[in-house]
Amino acid sequence: MMPKHSPYVGFEKDARGVKSLWERFNAGLIDITDPRSPYQQLLLSEWQRCRALGVDVAMSKGRRLSDHEFRLRLQAEQLLLETSVPIVQDVGRFLDDVPGIMILTERTGCILHITGDPKIRDMAALRSGIVEGSQWDEASAGTNGCGTALSKRQPVHVFATEHFCEGWHSWTCAAAPIFDSDGETVLGLIDFTTVESDFRDQALALSVSVARTIQARMALHRELERSRLLMAFSDATRHYPSDDMLALDHAGRLVMHTSSERCRRIALQWSSGGFEGTPAVRETIEVCAPDSAMCIGTIVLLAKPLGYERVFRLPSHTPTLREAVEPVKRFGHFMTRDAETRRMLDELQRVAAADVSVLIIGETGTGKELLARHLHACSPRRDDPYLAVNCGAISEDLMESTFFGYVRGAFSGADPRGRAGYFETARGGTLFLDEVGELPLAMQAALLRVLEDGSFQRVGSCETQRARCRIVAATHRKLEQLVAAGRFRQDLYFRLKIVQKTIKPLRERQCDVSLLVDQFVDAMRQKHSLAPVQITPEARAALERYPWPGNAREVRNVIEAAMLCADGPIGTEYLPPEMLGDPEPAAVLAGQAGLPGEDFGAVRAYERQLIVGLLRKYRKANHVAKALGIARSTLYRKFSELNIDQAQFMVGDVQEEPCE
Repeated sequence: MMPKHSPYVGFEKDARGVKSLWERFNAGLIDITDPRSPYQQLLLSEWQRCRALGVDVAMSKGRRLSDHEFRLRLQAEQLLLETSVPIVQDVGRFLDDVPGIMILTERTGCILHITGDPKIRDMAALRSGIVEGSQWDEASAGTNGCGTALSKRQPVHVFATEHFCEGWHSWTCAAAPIFDSDGETVLGLIDFTTVESDFRDQALALSVSVARTIQARMALHRELERSRLLMAFSDATRHYPSDDMLALDHAGRLVMHTSSERCRRIALQWSSGGFEGTPAVRETIEVCAPDSAMCIGTIVLLAKPLGYERVFRLPSHTPTLREAVEPVKRFGHFMTRDAETRRMLDELQRVAAADVSVLIIGETGTGKELLARHLHACSPRRDDPYLAVNCGAISEDLMESTFFGYVRGAFSGADPRGRAGYFETARGGTLFLDEVGELPLAMQAALLRVLEDGSFQRVGSCETQRARCRIVAATHRKLEQLVAAGRFRQDLYFRLKIVQKTIKPLRERQCDVSLLVDQFVDAMRQKHSLAPVQITPEARAALERYPWPGNAREVRNVIEAAMLCADGPIGTEYLPPEMLGDPEPAAVLAGQAGLPGEDFGAVRAYERQLIVGLLRKYRKANHVAKALGIARSTLYRKFSELNIDQAQFMVGDVQEEPCE
């Protein structure tokens, strides 16, 4: 916003005369009502306002926020910092010979960043407490460049004795506010501060110029944010074609609304700031920037008018507003709506082309191999083999020969022709070491040698070979704890974690549950050649409420079993019983991921659920065996192992046909 007239610009600066005026004012020797020049009248009114605010005229050090408060300010002003600091630093390169510092504050006058002459910066910090995290609004520090520019919402030049506090009289400040794209909202300001004797006439022009440059860059950001918000609003309206919705920007200002007469009236009231009663809101969702978790706006789904459901039939299932708005990020077969996970996948996409080791951390069933497989597919090594190895499934005695191979006659029972190990077989492709935390210490030392210089030898051979493959490792264990316990080599850990990424468990990204359910419904329908199937609202609510200790693998098993067992829509009767009761035991189990035997127990529970469901569906053991693709004798053995009483499900007095 361009001011027509700045009260601090255009007056002849008179440090000595102003000093005398300031002394008489603070001694109580001035009658405010006496006629004076506009310049003196301006200063007296400013000082009188500072006195009314309770500012200490003898103040000599600025008030600094606590570390916690300052961290919160930095987090809240991330966009302003990311936009402004590069510009300020770029300008600072041309001020090397100019004694002064350039200051960036946020909207309340807290200093976020300082750059400039190191000598002046140190002097300002020691003499006056002008440091990052200090507060310079007028209520805290009286008349000063930062506080007065924010108060006046105009560029100001506060010179020496014009400051209210005596501690600031040795400084001169030229400050200009930074406005948001609406031209009204102050985002922060730029201030150029130097000692009184080194003041430059161009300082205010410099501050205004830098502030305008930041404003232009912020306006571009806001336009991009607006486009992203409108895109999300458009996606939401396609999912809710008959509902009323509002799109609000980061400051709560109305950006768009649906075209119904009811919504137009609500939008008009929203813009004018008043309501005849608060509109009923059904759901809200924050829209975040694609590359960060920063909120750029909100979409508000309004509730239906009273009595709507008595006139119109509501659909059995509609996606939530989050499902309609949040973009889906795909990385091969791995999909997510979670903002943090989307950023992680973007980073992996960039890492894929680099020839570095990658370590993926995640609980069992989160999809670590899906990421590893797609890393290979996106890399320059895609035309060479991708080889996945479960390190926990290899006997310790066979570990070395399995990884490095062996020559003829290396040991008793060896293949007489010798055999290539994993490093040779992978050639120039990718070797995926799943559950790398299970490697014994001896094998860790051998693997470290390969990672360091690429050299290895077949068992029984003295010939050194070179490994050319890329290593992608994964584990569900906390390797730092294993290192501390002496069960995992620290040097190997650092070699593996050149790039380390963690997959959040499904219970921490609930927005992905419905996405996975729909994905597996489609996959199982194609796998088993089934007809399209619907999930009842009650069953879907149970699926979304469950904490999923087995993560995506458990979702797949539950959906597969339910689709095979269901004869029509999937209701709650086709879901495991633990999903229908108190979710607390499952939540406890989720916190114990990685305990021995957890996978075996989950498999048995899945087998039992599947067999019981098919018994309910077919009522005949031979039909169940045929559907499972196993012999009837195997099925009866499963009845015994899993404690299933098949008589509860059999059709009485019916002769079973032989299983084909």
